[in-house]
Amino acid sequence: MKFRLPKNRKLNISLYIGGLCMISLVLYSTIFAGTYHSNYTSSTPTGTPSVDPTTGLVYKTYPEKGKKTTILLDAGHGGMDGGNTVNDTILEKDINLSITNKVADYLNELNPNIIVKMIRTDDSVPWLTDELSDLNYRLEQQTAQSAEYFFSIHCNSYADPSIEGAVFFVNPTDEVMKDLTNKMGENFQEIQWCQQYSIVDNQLLQVVTMSEIHSTLIELGYMSNAENLAHLTNSSEQDKVAKTIAATISDFVMENPDAPKYEKPKSESTTQSASSMASAESQAGSLVASKQNEQGSDSAQDPAANSQADPNQPNNPDPNQDVNQPANPEQPPAEDPIPPAEETPQPLS
Repeated sequence: MKFRLPKNRKLNISLYIGGLCMISLVLYSTIFAGTYHSNYTSSTPTGTPSVDPTTGLVYKTYPEKGKKTTILLDAGHGGMDGGNTVNDTILEKDINLSITNKVADYLNELNPNIIVKMIRTDDSVPWLTDELSDLNYRLEQQTAQSAEYFFSIHCNSYADPSIEGAVFFVNPTDEVMKDLTNKMGENFQEIQWCQQYSIVDNQLLQVVTMSEIHSTLIELGYMSNAENLAHLTNSSEQDKVAKTIAATISDFVMENPDAPKYEKPKSESTTQSASSMASAESQAGSLVASKQNEQGSDSAQDPAANSQADPNQPNNPDPNQDVNQPANPEQPPAEDPIPPAEETPQPLS
């Protein structure tokens, strides 16, 4: 005598098996076969939001979670290298330092999960007396400080005083930093720091191009533009932009815990001289400023050159007090790969 399942039991078993198959398919498609989205997010951060009454921007403060991220902040120029100047009294190096120190303070205030390291915290500089040593030191500290992100803060200048806005230099293959700087530029506009911003990924700037980590050189605005200069030199405006920079970095790090590390392309040049660095930046300013003049205010802006640096003050202690690697002044120069623009205005030197 053969045992036969009742018809309704067979149906129940079939439905049960079918349900298991559907659940397995959903789990596979969402977990095992899933891909990263543009924000690389794997978990939702727990931050406490608050709205800044002066800007309307939302800032989040975070509890300590255990995983730490090291951020290296670089106040551009310093020592005997003043950077761009206005009337020989307003020095770029001082603006850079003031804003960068404020960024560090706000990062520490907003997020205990971020370890803040500094290239310099005052006008003393630990590198030797030539620009190449200056650039090499900044580059070396990215590795020496075990940083995961590097932000070099500068101010621009250009012959045409109508040119304004922020510029972010990034590596062409660094999609993570492109996402971060794009959000930062949007926040700059939201707080009315500047009208325009652009992201430039095709210029050779040593502290970015030769970097092994996510890096950007930020030109916060043009000292040659009256409105930008008023913001750059005003203490409350500096506070506003510094807090915005800090909040953007903090939120991005917390919201993107699975962001991949930067991998420098194997074919990329491994050496670049200080002189060709400045030349590349000059040509970038000429080309894009010319494009903006042709297309009007809706086109993206690009940077003008910072002036050639003077020698820097030697033999000062490292601001992080744990690393002071020697520079490599014998590093060979590379040929400037950027062809000069024809009939374009030249930036201020």
